[in-house]
Order: sequence, then structure tokens, then C-alpha cells
Amino acid sequence: MCNEYCYRVIEALLDPKTWLFALFSALDNVPNSLTNQRQIIVASFGFTKLQTTLLGCVDGFIEIATIFSGVQIASRVKNGRAIVGAIYFLPNLMGVFLINFLPWKNKVGLLFGQWLTGGSSMFPMR
Repeated sequence: MCNEYCYRVIEALLDPKTWLFALFSALDNVPNSLTNQRQIIVASFGFTKLQTTLLGCVDGFIEIATIFSGVQIASRVKNGRAIVGAIYFLPNLMGVFLINFLPWKNKVGLLFGQWLTGGSSMFPMR
């Protein structure tokens, strides 16, 4: 009844690595909604258009620093890509939690949470 492809699908579903990759893919896309609309979200914190534009410069600095440091670590440490990927993934999740759980009055905390999510699109190993 079941051909060779059916057995491959069953084997893939029983493999723990498959589920870890699926979990990583799902969690990796959580901050995307925040980074895609970053300027709108920062403006909704109560900043003016000029302030929002100036605060957007921090995103560029974080991107440059993240890429530079990630590449340096990954090139100098054995299995560095895995280490950088795991370590650089944690601030993204922390930023998502800050934005979701901080009160709306805490605009500085929300802004820092927004900046922490900036690393999700800046992984050097993609």
C-alpha cells in the first residue's frame, strides 16, 4: 500500500530534527510583523515624524553591529554559525516579549523592545 515516498514522509515526521527545524522556523518569523512595520509602530508610541525618522537610525546601527559581530564570531569559532544563530536569536524573542507585555505607558521600554527585534532580519548565516 505505502510506497517508498510514504516511508520517507513517516521517517521525516518521526525525526526530532525535523520538528526542531519547524519550531525554529515558526519562532524565527514571530518578530517579522514588528520589523516590517517598524516606523509605524515607533510613531504609534507617540513620537513625531522627525523623532521617528531619527530613531530609525538606531536600526541601521544595530544592523551593522549585528552583522559585523556575527560574522567575526562565526569565522573565528568552530561551529560558530550555530552559536551565533542561537545567541543572536534570544534578543529577538526578548524584544517580542517586551513589546507584548510592557504597559503602553512605558514608551522607552517599548522602543528598546522594538530595537531588540531588529536582529531577526540580520542573521549573518541566512
